Amino acid sequence: MYLKLFKRVVSKGTYRPEIDGLRFIAIIAVLIFHVDAFLTLYMDKASALSSLWFTGHYGVPLFFSISGFVLSSQLLKTKKFSYKQYLIRRIERIEPPFLITTIAFYLLLSFRDGFDQEKNYSLFRVLTYTSNFDTNLINVVTWSLEIEVVFYLLLPLLYLLAKDTIWKWSVLAVCTFVFSQFYRLPFLNTYFHWFAIGIIIAILETKKTSSFSYKLLGQTITLLCLILFFGLAHYETLLVIEIVQPILLFFFLYGVLIQKYFLKYLSFTSFTIVGGACYIIYLIHFQVISVTGHLLIPIIAHREILSLVLVVVTTLLCLMAFPVLERPFMKKGWWKIKS
Repeated sequence: MYLKLFKRVVSKGTYRPEIDGLRFIAIIAVLIFHVDAFLTLYMDKASALSSLWFTGHYGVPLFFSISGFVLSSQLLKTKKFSYKQYLIRRIERIEPPFLITTIAFYLLLSFRDGFDQEKNYSLFRVLTYTSNFDTNLINVVTWSLEIEVVFYLLLPLLYLLAKDTIWKWSVLAVCTFVFSQFYRLPFLNTYFHWFAIGIIIAILETKKTSSFSYKLLGQTITLLCLILFFGLAHYETLLVIEIVQPILLFFFLYGVLIQKYFLKYLSFTSFTIVGGACYIIYLIHFQVISVTGHLLIPIIAHREILSLVLVVVTTLLCLMAFPVLERPFMKKGWWKIKS
């Protein structure tokens, strides 16, 4: 009974637990990265895992690709598209948790350090999704949400150009990638190729794709692609980050979403619950890590143990907020007054 409170609300269509399983991988990777970054600031002892955990921030590109897949899958299945209804759905889903947490963090910071013009200006930037162009003193993790919002706005318009043609989406991805090498704006162009991976996977799913005959080999390659996706990120060269990693992520998602590998494992209830609550975890985890970290550092001296404890505790505390701050806003049309 109580477990139901922590499961996502599905407005329409068939629930695909493996999507939340993928979100679980992405959010845990980000949590690990931020936990290790926090402990690096406040603990003298270096972690043997730091060089490995440093690559956890590549959970963000995974999130981008998942968004590309989910939203484009919906567009591909929609016979009569309404941009107005599309925007309403995006707003009713993401804005309430974002507004509540942003204003709460602003007030907490202001009561602690005092109200000032700089915080007010930062609040304006965050609420208007423009902090990537200037400053964000309220909640630094929302830089990626701003990228997502731009993608939400532009996807239907880009779909009018490219529709379900893979080569057109590939050309768009390559063009934006090349442009970003000359003008690295804090905007969608720098990250669009990650979204395009998900879009192309969604298009491939609509086509008849034969199963790979050698299942064990396919599973091994898929798992290896995930390991290398995070592992090779340690080598931050242009070749690795902008070419090798996108290829690895594409084949990993192809294995999971097209060839249907590891669906049983990605559908574990614990994974889908955490993955289903990834938005609220994403919004508040940075602050939760800071508070719980300062409380636990004097108690747990071993950094590796503390890191694992912080990841688990942060995840559980963030999940406690899910039934209040996110789940009520998952239902389509939650704001409508029922007669």
